[in-house]
Amino acid sequence: MFTVYYSNQLEIHKEFLLRLLKLRSNANPFEADTILVQSSGMAQWLQMEIAQEQGIAANLEFPFPTRFLWQQYRNLLPNLPKENIFAPHLTVWEIMQLIPNFVKQEAFKALRLYLGENAEQYKLYQLAKAVADLFDQYLVYRPHWLICWENNKNSDVLNEIIQQNPTLSNDLKTHIQTEIQWQSQLWNALVGQLKQKTTEAIFNTSHRAYFQQFFFDKLENLTEFEKQKLPERIFIFGISSLPISQLDTLEKLSQYCDVHLFFLNPSQYYWGNILEQKTLDKMALSQKSIQVITEGNSLLATWGKQGRDFLNTLMDFQNNEHSFYHSPIQDNSHLLAQIQQSLLDLEDNYTFNIQKTDRSLQIHSCHSPLREVEVLHDQLLHLFEQNPELLPKDIIVMSPNIDFYAPYITAVFEQFKRQDPRYIPYCLCDQSVQAVDPIIHSFLSLLKIKEAKFSGEEILALLDITAIQKRYQFSTSQIEQLRYWINQAGIRSGLVLNHSNWQNYNSWENGLNRLLLGSALKEENGVWQESVAVDESYGLNAEISGQLNQFICKLSDWITFISESHSMEQWQTALLQLLNDFYFEDETNTHSLLQLHNAIAKITENITACQFDENISDEIIISLLNDQLEENKVQLNFLAGRVNFATLLPMRAIPFKVVCLLGMNEKDFPRQYHQNNFNLMNYAPQKGDRAKRDDDRYLFLEALLSAQDIFYISYVGQNLTKNQAELPSVLVSQLCDYLSKNQPENFFEKNVIHHPMTPFSPDNFKENSNASYAQHWLDTLTPQQIQPDFLTSINHQAEITQLDLDDLIRFLQQPIKYFFNHHLGIHFSSTENNSVESEPFILSNLEKYQLNDQLLTTNQQNFDDFFEKEKYKGSLPVNAFGKISKTQLIEELQPLYDAMEPYLTKKNETKTLEYTNNFLILNANLHFSQNNQVVLYRVGDLRDKDIIQAWLYHLMLQLQYPNSTVIFFFKPKKAQNKVGKLTFNPVDNELAAQLLNQYIQDYLYSFSELKWGISQELEGFFKEKADENNEEFTQNYLNKLISNDRDQDRIYLQRITTQTSGLNYSEIYQKTQQWFEVMWNNKIIQ
Repeated sequence: MFTVYYSNQLEIHKEFLLRLLKLRSNANPFEADTILVQSSGMAQWLQMEIAQEQGIAANLEFPFPTRFLWQQYRNLLPNLPKENIFAPHLTVWEIMQLIPNFVKQEAFKALRLYLGENAEQYKLYQLAKAVADLFDQYLVYRPHWLICWENNKNSDVLNEIIQQNPTLSNDLKTHIQTEIQWQSQLWNALVGQLKQKTTEAIFNTSHRAYFQQFFFDKLENLTEFEKQKLPERIFIFGISSLPISQLDTLEKLSQYCDVHLFFLNPSQYYWGNILEQKTLDKMALSQKSIQVITEGNSLLATWGKQGRDFLNTLMDFQNNEHSFYHSPIQDNSHLLAQIQQSLLDLEDNYTFNIQKTDRSLQIHSCHSPLREVEVLHDQLLHLFEQNPELLPKDIIVMSPNIDFYAPYITAVFEQFKRQDPRYIPYCLCDQSVQAVDPIIHSFLSLLKIKEAKFSGEEILALLDITAIQKRYQFSTSQIEQLRYWINQAGIRSGLVLNHSNWQNYNSWENGLNRLLLGSALKEENGVWQESVAVDESYGLNAEISGQLNQFICKLSDWITFISESHSMEQWQTALLQLLNDFYFEDETNTHSLLQLHNAIAKITENITACQFDENISDEIIISLLNDQLEENKVQLNFLAGRVNFATLLPMRAIPFKVVCLLGMNEKDFPRQYHQNNFNLMNYAPQKGDRAKRDDDRYLFLEALLSAQDIFYISYVGQNLTKNQAELPSVLVSQLCDYLSKNQPENFFEKNVIHHPMTPFSPDNFKENSNASYAQHWLDTLTPQQIQPDFLTSINHQAEITQLDLDDLIRFLQQPIKYFFNHHLGIHFSSTENNSVESEPFILSNLEKYQLNDQLLTTNQQNFDDFFEKEKYKGSLPVNAFGKISKTQLIEELQPLYDAMEPYLTKKNETKTLEYTNNFLILNANLHFSQNNQVVLYRVGDLRDKDIIQAWLYHLMLQLQYPNSTVIFFFKPKKAQNKVGKLTFNPVDNELAAQLLNQYIQDYLYSFSELKWGISQELEGFFKEKADENNEEFTQNYLNKLISNDRDQDRIYLQRITTQTSGLNYSEIYQKTQQWFEVMWNNKIIQ
């Protein structure tokens, strides 16, 4: 008997299912009850509900309909293969072999244009895969077309399409006729090829177009033994659509067993003939005379096509029917219940009672996906606070693409520790295996390594995988060490050194040669066999270089292999060897590696079964493994007692107290699906056909029906950069329009909640239901008081008897940075040590400076040797660009080199200077030229820190060598062909000693309390300095320094000025004058 149960609530269905399970047990106690579902989430929910009711959920099976029915076929037809030979993952290989035989025919022009003249195998595979999927759809939804083609009755198919769609133009009719011609020809060739490879019995029982009738005939003549192979009863639960062919089969099975189908019906009245206005307009154009109801619920008409078709199909069957509907309205102020009631009553002119305090339907507009998740977290905390009985397991959050939202969800929900009352337990479901499993992700990266640039970061990303680290015996600290080594070795991109017309000295081959050479030589030893050693790998560090070389060699061998096509047997061997070569197996990754082994075995089995013996390209292998692995979506945590985050999928209308939808944007939902242009069903759709955009509309309806207390919608409604309004999904707009009927105000304009762009906006912390719970952002809105022990004196007396002059200079150049680094042990880094990912064509300013700095101390006769060495180090641009850079560097440096040559070519003398005061002895080692001058230089523009360095040298000289001077040469930025020179006026000994004493005293004082002055942008300071209100001037000047993006060390100044209050700006102003006013007035720049 075939029985259909109609209800608007899944929980009512569940109650009747439980009653039926209790009512009568199977005659065979070992036979499991079969409950057909269309998603694993539904199966898990049912198991938990049954276990909660009965104390245990055992001896139950939850197969998908297609797999279950195929198993019933095999039970009665033992010769049937384990898999249908017409399954698309098998027929694709047959079609790949057939297409080249036909592609030159005129009817196959569309295929020929797609493939091109020199058809790549991967393109051919993609085309064959699309055709295999198309034929599979025909077998399910249009099997009679295939029978017509096999009986040379193509015209019957064409006439049927034209009859169903009489508005087709003549051009479209001609196009359809051509499509039918090549598809029928290819189908018949496929049928013929499969007949040759299988027995007649297997073929007839695999061909669905014939098989269904063959099976029905078998059911009419079952023996008692065969009847016992059929299940005693079948339950169909939570399925909103089934192909007519499957329903026919289940109806036939109901002659021998009880079939119970539970259909979630949103309306208690018949709505199978209401249509949306767009469809009615099309019918009017085609002058179709079909009886329809023009009055009915517009939401059901627009969103319910899939369910409407299934309802009509069920109505066509002669079956028992039971209807159990429940009014959702308990309180007339509950808007969500009112919407569900209007659907139940098939009412379109419903006057909704919309209360300002009602939160059962929420629509939130945010500026970004991250803000969507932040707002969601706050709203959930608000719900838990308002309703203590609400639990995390009562909430589901769905999105069109959960992989896209996963990083944001993790970042927001993991910001609180487990013991924090704001922590919400959650789990992510439906993620792709690649997104959650680093082993599988890295394995697929290895398969696609041929497409890589072989940058340092790409290789290090592989070495970050723990299993690969262990295989090549790297420690985590060594990986960080390698990151630095790769930069030092000049590795940027490319695997090999020698190319056909150039040499890549930024390649891995050259970089590894340098690292290996560094085990025996130093860079100072010069060029050896066109290579220069890297100092970091010298001595005991050589072992790390060897490990890296072994890894790159294996990688190179793999790239050589995948550069050519191979047989599936060779691919299987190579893929398994790849796993062995790169991954160390232990208890933490056994499951991941087993998944890969199983996937490799499965695709090998499929290709071998089809007797496909051609060589296969790596692109196809990658595609096959991707598809095979994607079948293993991460669903294990679904319904695990936490807030569930999942992808919006059909057949997931599980009741939750709170249902939340993220990413309901106009361009993202309903999702955009690529439509197969070869599909003839597009021209003549029939009842029961599946359309993915219709699926999305219906699952939005299912989500609305499954929400018991709150239906929460979120979308990106404001542009992040321009703050312009963005539209929500058309389904959200339709819902708002529906609610606006008979209302004085537009629901969308009045009720959509627009959130601030940032989580720290003051608007987020006002006393209302949208207030944020992020205490750490609230803290940023209140003035931060200085901790009493931060800027006050440190209880530490410095016991220093000697001080190096260069140390004192560093303090004066950057007193705040010096305080953090040397006294507090704190180092801030503003940039990451990322490796460069492309070979250089021009030199950066920093690279120019570094090369010029080295070149300046090189004898001009050795310039060629210098540049040859830099070429082998990978420091110069490639090819002719390197020669151009060499010429430019020499030309730019020449004026400075000429000016300094008299000082560089003559032997210098190093003298030790000492200055003693009441505090300590100040030491300095200065290099004197033969003219008793101390020469300093910079191959760039003059900086304030250069002036400070030269000034301190000058003061020391004035005290001990008053006839000596300091000369600082530099390259002016605005006059590249000129040389700048810095000197100072003579200073008497008393003033020099006074200044040095002041510097030393402030240095020593900094050990207990920081006294500091401004040491940057001094020209502006002394030019603009205030006469009266020096506090305001100093504060504004510091703010200007903080905003200077060119200064990488400004972060230290920011920490002092922005995270503390009560700075004595007047003291800072005075200290700047004490330190540098005399210096500034006595400098001479030429």
